[in-house]
Amino acid sequence: MVEMFERIDLSQLTQEQLAPLEALMTPDWPDVWRSFATSLFVTLISAPGASAVPASSLASLAVAQTLGLAQDEGGTQPYIPVGADMMNSARARRVLDLLGQGMPYKDVADTTGITASRVRNIERAWRREQIALRQRPLPWD
Repeated sequence: MVEMFERIDLSQLTQEQLAPLEALMTPDWPDVWRSFATSLFVTLISAPGASAVPASSLASLAVAQTLGLAQDEGGTQPYIPVGADMMNSARARRVLDLLGQGMPYKDVADTTGITASRVRNIERAWRREQIALRQRPLPWD
């Protein structure tokens, strides 16, 4: 199973960082292709070990993936689910990891992009789960 990793936020990227990708997209590319290629590129440059690969190679991969997606799904209107359960699970693991490192609720919230209240809810649910795992069933259960 592939573990989720923290992706760079697109708003944090400079034009210089996006330049290798922009150089490969021609002006006649549809907006949706540009959007997919950019998303794929951000994921690739965010991946563990990406710094060992030239950005131009990652941009080429993003373009190739986009063209493949266009070939396979072009002309259709596929629904792309957010994957909330999977993302929430990955985010919850990240929240618990940061809390375990002693980071304050507000800092965890800022780091993970959720509210401090949500951070507390995740921690509370985890604690309940841990207590339930440690408790033995009562004799009459």
